[in-house]
Amino acid sequence: MSPAAMRLGGEAAAAAATRAGANVGGAAAPRMQAAIMSDRGVGAWLLGVSGAVFGMVVLGGVTRLTRSGLSMVDWRPQGSMLPQTDEAWAAEFEKYKQFPEYKRLNQGMSLDEFKHIYFMEWFHRMWGRGLGFVFGVPFLYFMARGRIQRLPGMTPKLFGLLALGGGQGLVGWWMVKSGLEEPTNEWKEPRVSPYRLAAHLTVALGVFTGLVWTGLTALNPQPLLSTAVDPRVLRLRSWGAAVLGLVGITFVSGAFVAGNDAGRAYNDWPFYAGEWIPREFWDSRLEPAWRNIFENTATVQFDHRNLAYTTLFSTLALFHIARRSPNWKVLSPAMRTGYNAMVVVVCCQVLLGISTLMMFVPVELGAAHQAGALTLWTTMLYSQHALRFLRR
Repeated sequence: MSPAAMRLGGEAAAAAATRAGANVGGAAAPRMQAAIMSDRGVGAWLLGVSGAVFGMVVLGGVTRLTRSGLSMVDWRPQGSMLPQTDEAWAAEFEKYKQFPEYKRLNQGMSLDEFKHIYFMEWFHRMWGRGLGFVFGVPFLYFMARGRIQRLPGMTPKLFGLLALGGGQGLVGWWMVKSGLEEPTNEWKEPRVSPYRLAAHLTVALGVFTGLVWTGLTALNPQPLLSTAVDPRVLRLRSWGAAVLGLVGITFVSGAFVAGNDAGRAYNDWPFYAGEWIPREFWDSRLEPAWRNIFENTATVQFDHRNLAYTTLFSTLALFHIARRSPNWKVLSPAMRTGYNAMVVVVCCQVLLGISTLMMFVPVELGAAHQAGALTLWTTMLYSQHALRFLRR
């Protein structure tokens, strides 16, 4: 048989296999395509980078809790080494003394104390630059080998994540600059803008989400053939998307708590200085009035607490819907594990939030609370991603 005839015969056989797979509910063809489209190396790399981003977000929380973020008063895209001599450290300290945080809060700080907060911010920034190498070098390797191009739709997504991650450094410096400016009110402490802090955290969450989602997709690609999905599963997926959105809103609201230092305002629970609703809930001096939602310490903490309660009950409701027969029988063991983990994490996160509040936000608990929020987000992403592959 000639090579042309063999090629035509192979194409005909492939077409027949595709038709056969489609005729039996799309089982054979998706398995065959998934074997071609998946790439464990790419998936492991993306999930590994997402773990590094997870660590950077937690480190950013520690930087904020230790008030280290304003210690470096300039920014270089390429980064810089730590000062190597006493003279270099003294020069950096003198720069810091020219800005409001030192003048209003840290007068009398020793050089050793300054070195501690400076190192925290330097390490946070360099971690971010290191992420560029952790992402960029394997990305170039996989692109050169053509492995990313073989994953449908993966190339533009990864270029988008590369651009978003690169822009995060600019967003971070834009945020820090707001804390280096003289506060408009004499009684107000120098701190970064809560709006810019929320933007910085939102971009980080977007990068983390993209890495997790694309990593899971590289490991478990969605079949190209359309498949019939049980309507009950579609309802579960819709509920999950709504709860995921609520978790995201609650997460970002935590940035306003941090930006306004609202976690140290009311440290009794479930009350607010003995009241069910804080007396300072609405400040008429803030114009326009909607600024209370984002700038009033009492309102910000009240909103975050109630968003957390809503997230808890919504997650429990989602778990109840998933457990309800026959939905639970449709889910794979891995998906059931995801829903079980979701419930455990959300309960631990609420308890951790209460403990952090009542203990006046110690650094360790504050960082753990931020890590818990990201862990809950991850379990939700996993469950939502897995639901894409269910077929009748």
